[in-house]
Amino acid sequence: MARLCGDRVIRPAMLIVAHDETARSQLKERIAAVSPPGMEVLAATSGEEGLGMLYALREQNRPIELVIASQGMPGIPGGRFLEIVNAQFSGVGKILLSDKPSLDEAIYAFNNAGLDKYIPTPWDPEDVKFTITALLRQREMKKLNEKLLSDLQVRNQQLTAALGNLEQARNDLEHSYIQTVESLAVALEAKDRYTSGHSQRVARFARLIGRSMGLQNQDVEIIGQVALLHDIGKIGMLDKILNKPANLTPEEREAIKAHPVVGAQILAPVATFAKHVEGIKHHHEMYDGTGYPDRLKGTDIPLSARIVCLADAFDAMTSTRPYRVGLPLEFAMQEMKKMAGRQFCPDCVEAFIRVLKSKGVVEEEGTAPAPAADQPTALPAAGGTADQNSSQDAAAPLPPSELRTGT
Repeated sequence: MARLCGDRVIRPAMLIVAHDETARSQLKERIAAVSPPGMEVLAATSGEEGLGMLYALREQNRPIELVIASQGMPGIPGGRFLEIVNAQFSGVGKILLSDKPSLDEAIYAFNNAGLDKYIPTPWDPEDVKFTITALLRQREMKKLNEKLLSDLQVRNQQLTAALGNLEQARNDLEHSYIQTVESLAVALEAKDRYTSGHSQRVARFARLIGRSMGLQNQDVEIIGQVALLHDIGKIGMLDKILNKPANLTPEEREAIKAHPVVGAQILAPVATFAKHVEGIKHHHEMYDGTGYPDRLKGTDIPLSARIVCLADAFDAMTSTRPYRVGLPLEFAMQEMKKMAGRQFCPDCVEAFIRVLKSKGVVEEEGTAPAPAADQPTALPAAGGTADQNSSQDAAAPLPPSELRTGT
């Protein structure tokens, strides 16, 4: 049990305190015989001498394993002596030997001295061996358990810190990946100077709607990202289709209509976009079930898709194009109300109109109402086909170039 301290061997110690010389010598001999190698067994004739030896051991940084004291000593009795030891030398094992054992004495010693054993004398030699060996083993196991617990706590702290770093790294990676894909979406729009900035505006409108509906900040952020990426499926389409000045062929129109599914397929393998895929895939569904790709209806359409569908159409309405001036805000709001329950989710329309009527909100988000057009134009479905680019009440469909922009 001895340990090294630099070049010096530190020996643990046990102390026997008994007034009777014969009893003290016999006890010291028996305990030394059963003690582990390296253990030093010391003896003192009184409590006062015993305390002096314990303080000396502590100054030498020597471990004190056990203190064994006889109750019937002049001066400081054994029980009181062990009380002092318990207060001054934490963690030391303590045994009280009594030649006149009593229950009250034992209870007092256990409660006040933190006693490990209370033993009537004479102490049988075999019992000495068993008691000392068992107590030392218990103390060794206790120390080992305390060390293991301490090591476990340190490891837990290290693991918690490592997990925190890992989580931060994962968040940073996800953020970087989302930014990269968003940059690709913005780059896609940059091909057409008339629709540049469309996805950013749709994202702003979508966040406005989400906040107005009382959604959590995390959900609003995801909806904004869905809006920014809603046309990412067009990234692989041919420029000759996206920029074709003439009417689209049926095959080209179907290719355009495939972009929500293509966008979902692009992002689906990436766990970062697990919460985005459904919103991107279904942002052309109509509330009455006449949209695409799956003709979902009502609240079967993901909320993020319902919000982006409305924000997308609003930007198409209010944005100015080479062939028309953007619609005024009041007219756009009337068109959204008219199409609530048909093209759009009524709850989303209500929330959007509420926030659009708020003073300064539209300007604050970077989009001001456009001047009135000479002729009222039908509300365009977001990225819709020709039959979707007019309300049931009105005007001619949008030109082929607008059909391909996704606005």
